[in-house]
Amino acid sequence: MEQFNLLLSDKNAGKRKQSSLDVISNNIRRLYNRCYDEDPEDISQIQYMVEDVDHTFACLQSPVEGKKLSLSTMLSYTNSLLIANDMFGLEHAGTYGNLETELQVRRADAQRKNPVKETKINRIQLDTILSDLKEQAKSKIGIRTYALFQIVAKYPFRLETATLENISQKDYDDIQDKGVRNFLIDGKTFAFYGYKTNKKYGTREIPITDEDLLQSLSEHLKSVEESSFVFFDGSKDGTYEEGMTIEKIQAKQRNNLSVWLKRLLKKHKVNASATDITKLLISEIWDTGTTQEKIQFAMWRGHDINTASKVYATAK
Repeated sequence: MEQFNLLLSDKNAGKRKQSSLDVISNNIRRLYNRCYDEDPEDISQIQYMVEDVDHTFACLQSPVEGKKLSLSTMLSYTNSLLIANDMFGLEHAGTYGNLETELQVRRADAQRKNPVKETKINRIQLDTILSDLKEQAKSKIGIRTYALFQIVAKYPFRLETATLENISQKDYDDIQDKGVRNFLIDGKTFAFYGYKTNKKYGTREIPITDEDLLQSLSEHLKSVEESSFVFFDGSKDGTYEEGMTIEKIQAKQRNNLSVWLKRLLKKHKVNASATDITKLLISEIWDTGTTQEKIQFAMWRGHDINTASKVYATAK
């Protein structure tokens, strides 16, 4: 392992502590021993292990002498493989990165220990409200209400839905600095740049695939001017006092959505909030969805996998 350790230290350039380098080295040695039943004698053998993706995947996830690795150990080994891959200049970062993400989901699922409780709104209630609003979507107000509630009821977004701006694809592409603004592009794509998004989790562009929502948005946008807010103006009379910033406007819009939603739910005899609906959506995905759907919902919310599981998914 001496050659490997020297290269690891050289490539590290002071980014990691020696204790972290020791963990990486020990992980690689142990994994090699698990895969080939001996310690590596030469650095080329380690590189071969990293390149032999199929065999290495099998070593990570299959029992050896009846013993399986824990999910945490598999994650630690996979992280070390990613570092070794970069160190050798190989091209398997995407493959090992996908495995790392899948393992994060599996570990979060296994560690899901929320108190046993029901969400404040259930699937039957949510579907009933959606059905009622669809029947009532005859006027401009009815169409707006149905379109807005569909987004809340189908996507685990934050209250930034209230801050969406109606924009064409061309105008959207022409904006060099989108700042903290959030957009509905051509009525077909959500693009979020603000509110707990770009500072920590990166921006999100999410194509709309739900046909009912696309149709509702198309009808609603007929009464919304381009470059205008889709659902809430951000002030009572549509004008803003001097010095009002986009952040302050968005804060008002988020509050408007929160109040609007609570009143709407109360009319249907449901005492819940936007967060309660999100918990229902994420709980359902965590109970029955695929790994990719769990990752997608966490990304849509702007969360990592563990937060989505521990905070938003209620117990099975």
